Amino acid sequence: MLNGKVYVVTSIDLVNAVNRNSKALALNPFIAIIGKRITGHDEATSQIVQHNLNGENGPGYVTDIHDATISSLAPGKALEDMTKAMLLEASVYLYRLKHNDVIELFAWTKHMVTMCSTRAIYGPSNPFNKFEGRLVEAFWEFDRNLNTLLVNLAPGLFAPRGEHARSVLGHAFQKYFEQYKPEEAGSAKLTEERQSTNTKYGLNFWNQGRLEVGVLLGILANTIPAVFYTLIHVFSDPSLLHDIREEIETTSLQDTAGETVRHLKVLTMRDKCVLLQSTFQETLRVHALGSSSRYVREDVLLQDQYLLKKGMVVQMPVSVMHSDPFSWGDDVKYFQPRRFLKVPSSTKGSKTNAAAYRPFGGGASLCPGRHFVTLETMALTASLVLRFDMAPVEGDWRIPTQKQESMATNVFPPEEDIRVKIRERQGYQGVNWGFVMT
Repeated sequence: MLNGKVYVVTSIDLVNAVNRNSKALALNPFIAIIGKRITGHDEATSQIVQHNLNGENGPGYVTDIHDATISSLAPGKALEDMTKAMLLEASVYLYRLKHNDVIELFAWTKHMVTMCSTRAIYGPSNPFNKFEGRLVEAFWEFDRNLNTLLVNLAPGLFAPRGEHARSVLGHAFQKYFEQYKPEEAGSAKLTEERQSTNTKYGLNFWNQGRLEVGVLLGILANTIPAVFYTLIHVFSDPSLLHDIREEIETTSLQDTAGETVRHLKVLTMRDKCVLLQSTFQETLRVHALGSSSRYVREDVLLQDQYLLKKGMVVQMPVSVMHSDPFSWGDDVKYFQPRRFLKVPSSTKGSKTNAAAYRPFGGGASLCPGRHFVTLETMALTASLVLRFDMAPVEGDWRIPTQKQESMATNVFPPEEDIRVKIRERQGYQGVNWGFVMT
């Protein structure tokens, strides 16, 4: 499957044609084959995963997991509960930041988001809580070695550190699921549904732990660089920073008479802070550099012109579509935070193209986690800009270049970190901050 011809599709019309042929040009075979190389689960589990991949003959493991994930992460109470749990944990990290603290911004973001996201998803018994430093480092060691693991050639020999990190993570989550009781776990609906599906299909705890390593990639690997680059773009542009603060303060803050606590209204912020959301969208346009893949399950003729043969692979590089001047205009190479505002392009000065915007994929394989990562990034960015000023310790702001560490991720991490000094905002010292899910 991974050794044949590769069709590279960059035309927006052809990408849409690929999306319309989701049965013949499918993502699920990649989930089955590459998933085993990512997580290292055993052959019996691989057979369960590969059975009835596309649901033609009733339910199957992959279709059940997919449906449960979509329902768990759709806008609604389950998503709001998960976001609330994440922000409660994040509040601890934000209160630890003190005036004149110096931090490595990516390292701090990486640790904070890893701990807060996993706490929200796995509950108080989150394995990262028990083995904090060890598991955080294990995950990122695993991520750094993922390309070599995907080759699947004697991983213990050619990627020993990645193989060891994967085993450490798998073992930690094996122990988590051995003791998991849905009614007591305090975990997100996402975890409850996955564990229920794993049990339904007879997966043992060892394999449940291994499969969860793959879930961690979806939770963390793209989100953390996305948060990092959003923060850099906002704090490095004084005019943008001023306007985003003003937008949040006029639409999404709740002050109660007689109280000293100012509350961020999280759901209001999601709907009303259009500049903040546009900035996040533009961050993904500029920094999402991965590729979407499909497996050709049967011969397909696209637009009566291009024949795709059964057994081959389709690749749709996001960076090419996100950097096309025809789709985005002459300023395509520049970061334009107002690009996605819903106003006439003559007013905002930049062009958009919804069909060419694919940081979360498209069609039937649109990422189900997009609502959570959007809400998470916006809320964390809002919380930081309300409380702090931030500036590089040395020199001016710069946007770090990215390095590809994994073919399985879309938003790559920076080549190097940037040291910044944190200062409490002038006039806001002593303010207590909170949030409400309204």
